[in-house]
Formats: sequence, C-alpha cells, structure tokens
Amino acid sequence: MLRYLEAVRHGETPINVAGANPAVARPYLPDSQVFLTERGARQAVDVGRRFAALPQDELPDLVLCSPYPRARRTWEIAAAELASPPPFRIDDRLHDRDRGRFRVMSQARARLLHPDEAAAEDRDPLGYRPPEGESFRDVADRVGAVVAELLDPGPERVLIVAHDAVVLMLRQVLEHLPDPEMLALAERGLAGNGSITSWHRDPDFRLLAYDVRTHLTS
Repeated sequence: MLRYLEAVRHGETPINVAGANPAVARPYLPDSQVFLTERGARQAVDVGRRFAALPQDELPDLVLCSPYPRARRTWEIAAAELASPPPFRIDDRLHDRDRGRFRVMSQARARLLHPDEAAAEDRDPLGYRPPEGESFRDVADRVGAVVAELLDPGPERVLIVAHDAVVLMLRQVLEHLPDPEMLALAERGLAGNGSITSWHRDPDFRLLAYDVRTHLTS
C-alpha cells in the first residue's frame, strides 16, 4: 500500500535558462532533444547522493519517470549514486504540459506575441489550453490516473521524476487544494530544478515538504 510519495523535478536544461526572457525566440526543440545542462547534471548527482544517504528501508520501492530525456537522464545520473537502485519504469502520462503551438517559444514570449491568448489564460489559468496544447487540468487528470493505480495494492514508497507542471498538479490531486490556493502556490514559484517534494499517506495524503533544494550544491 502506498504510504510515501516523492517527486523530483528534472535538472536544469537550456530551455529553463532562457525561459524567463521574453526577448528569447528559442529555436524549435522537440522534447526528445531537450537535455540537461552541466549544472542540471550536477543537480542530478546531488539528488542521487541525497537518496544514497537514506537508510535502505527509506529508499523508493519503485521509480516512475517521464518519457522525456531530461527527466530520464536526471534519474539515470541519480541512480548511479545508489548501490542498489530501485526498479524503474517510464510512464508516458508523466510528461510535461504540452504547450501546443507555443512549445517553440518561452511562455513569456508567447504571451508577448499573442496577447489574445494571454488574456484567455489570465481568465482561466488552470483551464486554459494553448492552441493544440493542454491545460493544467489536463495534466491533473493524467497524473491523477497514475496515482490511482498506485494506491491499493501497490508499493509502499514511490518516487516520480518529472516536471514542474507534474509536481504542481500532484499537489492538487493529493492534497485536494482549491483553485485559489493552487494559483497562489504557482504565483509564489514552481518547483525548482532538482528539487524534491514529498507526501505521507495515512490514510489521506499530507504534504511533508515542497520544493526542497537543500541537497543541491549547484
């Protein structure tokens, strides 16, 4: 029975470095070609060392990972720090939010160039779908399906390695946070690269820690 769930956001990528600048018109990079920066790889090592320092009975029984290389590589690097890495599998439902036509540019630049879409997003931040893309509610639906499959029966400790949108919507799914609280949470800042968020279930999920970065040296 699932008792502990942890979520790691992948290490830093070049897209993360450029993403906050509306002047940046990044070239199109499909998610299959977005890899870690050197700093992102060091963050993945730090994640691995954090888990390697735990007693054996506090390690994950199962690791579920986004199919995107930046998440998979984060866990590959982290797992190399463990003497006996736990079982691992890819779950396609844990991919990042699909921003549709706007995936070719930063969010800031998309809002700058498409004010009508920006206005629609402002009216319904969680329900807004960019053209050909997903809303945050869509992310919550697929993440919720993953969690439902883990509950009973299932492993006691699970680690998810994925993306900031997945970590954010896990909070709503697990903690049943109302929309205003979700929006306030997002406004304060999403989970950082290499961060760890954790919950304990008894019988409901309770947040233990959000966006922990104290293990990071880079």
